[in-house]
Amino acid sequence: MSVLLGLRMTYAAGRGSLLRLVLTAVGVGAGVVLLLLVLSGQSALQGRVERSAWQDTEASTEATAPDPALWLAVSDHYAGRPLHRVHVAALGARPPIPPGLDRLPAAGEVAVSPAMRDLLAATPADQLGDRIPGRVTMTIGDAGLRHPDHLVAVIGHTPEELRRLGGAQVVNGIETQSLDLTDFLRFTLVVAAILMLFPILIFMIMVARISAARRVQRLTAMRMAGATRMQTAAMAAAETGFGAVVGTAGGLLGYLAARPILAGIVEYGGYQGGRFFADDFTVPAAQLVVVLVGVPLVATAATVLSLRRVRITPQGIGARAPQPPPSAWRTLPVVAGVAGFAVDAVVLRNQPDLRADTGWPINVLLLCSLVGAVVIGPRLCLLISRAMIRYGRRVTTLIAARRIAADPRGAYRAVSGVPLAVFVTTLLAGLFGTGAMEATRQVPFDAALRPGVVEVYAGGQPASALAPLMSGQVVVARTVPGGGVSVSCAELAKMVQVTCPLPPGLGDHVQMPDTAAMGIWATGGKLVEPRPGSGTLPVHSLYLPTDGTVAGQERVRTQAASLLPRAIVSTDRDVFRQTVEFDALFDIEAVMRVVTLFVLLVAGCSLTISLIGGLTERRRPFALLRATGVSLGELRRIALLETAVPLVFTVLLSAALGAVPAAAYSIILAMPYPAPGWDFAAFLGGGTLAALATTMLALPLIDHATRHDAVRFE
Repeated sequence: MSVLLGLRMTYAAGRGSLLRLVLTAVGVGAGVVLLLLVLSGQSALQGRVERSAWQDTEASTEATAPDPALWLAVSDHYAGRPLHRVHVAALGARPPIPPGLDRLPAAGEVAVSPAMRDLLAATPADQLGDRIPGRVTMTIGDAGLRHPDHLVAVIGHTPEELRRLGGAQVVNGIETQSLDLTDFLRFTLVVAAILMLFPILIFMIMVARISAARRVQRLTAMRMAGATRMQTAAMAAAETGFGAVVGTAGGLLGYLAARPILAGIVEYGGYQGGRFFADDFTVPAAQLVVVLVGVPLVATAATVLSLRRVRITPQGIGARAPQPPPSAWRTLPVVAGVAGFAVDAVVLRNQPDLRADTGWPINVLLLCSLVGAVVIGPRLCLLISRAMIRYGRRVTTLIAARRIAADPRGAYRAVSGVPLAVFVTTLLAGLFGTGAMEATRQVPFDAALRPGVVEVYAGGQPASALAPLMSGQVVVARTVPGGGVSVSCAELAKMVQVTCPLPPGLGDHVQMPDTAAMGIWATGGKLVEPRPGSGTLPVHSLYLPTDGTVAGQERVRTQAASLLPRAIVSTDRDVFRQTVEFDALFDIEAVMRVVTLFVLLVAGCSLTISLIGGLTERRRPFALLRATGVSLGELRRIALLETAVPLVFTVLLSAALGAVPAAAYSIILAMPYPAPGWDFAAFLGGGTLAALATTMLALPLIDHATRHDAVRFE
């Protein structure tokens, strides 16, 4: 009966009750959409790398078919876009078959991705088609594509033909475990999901607590009329639970509608990236059930917990006992973390022998700093509000400061998910960001190709294999027996951005940029000037000047690929990474920036809900202020200050704490501190401003909530 009465009150209590129901449903629905999209993020990335794992097939791959096959995989580019060519030849009737195909292409046949088919149709053969010999007879299905724009071709040969090309491996199976998603990246994705889930849960709890004060007063009256504690709790749970169930159902529908939209517009993955398939955004069944069942329960529980004062004594509801202010003990983890890093930096800088045994102390200090960034929030709000009270001169500042000082925990609650994301993102930006990478450069040049130059990295092939390319102004670098490369520095400097004389051990010290010359990077750390007889040495790499156009560069690339299919051909338009792990660092930082922006926007939504709830609870005080002469603009500034102060100072403190470990690490290694840079500051500031802009959506409500009838009839 109590539940039915609660549902009846939802409809019969007037427009205010229906408005609370709508706000609860919309807020919970938005939270469910965000929650499901977050949970589908890791599945999307995992699915992407698993679908492209077959390209990492090698001789050591476990057998997946009765018969073997010859396999030669080549990384290629077209106009800066990554392109993969896989040359295959069956060595039996049942060879291993890549996903997305129902059979292996026979000699003279080619299987291509849909994006590759479109590119071949729109591109002259001498720029692309000639490096993919054969007739296109098959299309690779989605199961074998990293993303819809993936450029890949599987080229069939006879075994004798593929052996003549050189470099082919005998494989018995197709790789199913990709190296792209490392354990560290998986851990980072889990952390990112947790960081995003936390503010979403806070957002939904705050939605469920809209107009908590009005609900408490209404149910208190029922207690005084004879209702029991369980009856009041059941009525409140029914009111909020119904809205949460409706919102959860709407959120599920919104998630299903958002999947194809996101798949068409979202890109991820750096130079290997692209759009997603709609099926990538799939939440595992167990997690989906937990969300659909757990969200209404969490929202309902938040409402019931907000009634704890009614359950104690309904007669004393009007006399609220003030909560004690947040104690100074909340600063202890922050002080311990910062002081610990300072001590470590000084000690380990002067005693390098101790660095090997500092793993667990560093982890403890990181945990202290991370926990401290979260728990210090209410204390920070209290201290900032006291400073505003002491030094503020405007009425709006004093009123907002008093409001924050009266409930610093409540002021901080809406932004309590922000410190985690900002701390981790600032830490990663200091360790792996642009500033950190620039700080590791040890030579005054980056060995990048000059515009218009094409490099053919042959890796020690005889000159006869590349004879058609070795004419005109081509610069030839040759492999020296015992290690090293013979090339004229003056000639090389015309093609590659280096300075002469070359420093010793060049290959050991150059920080490889995204568009570095592979030949220089793979020198073995030694470049020497040509000597008599060097012209007969095998070719290490060629550097060919072109007119700088895409067509000119791709013609040279296609010619080189036709002569030596496994050659690595690069231009200044191509982007690559040294290793999978190196690429993952950029992906991790990019992921955390997206996470932080997401958390800030959700915090802005939570602040908006908090502002709406505060206006509902303080409708009469605000109306009285307006009636006594306080302007509408001043009331809006009060509301904006109450939301902006906790957010801004929480972001600043969390960013400062996140920079401490990176600074300590730089001191220990005697390196310049790799400050995240102005781009990171602009990103963090822009995210904060976007969150504050979200809260401004609620400011027009102040005009309606503070009209004179609020004074007359409440």
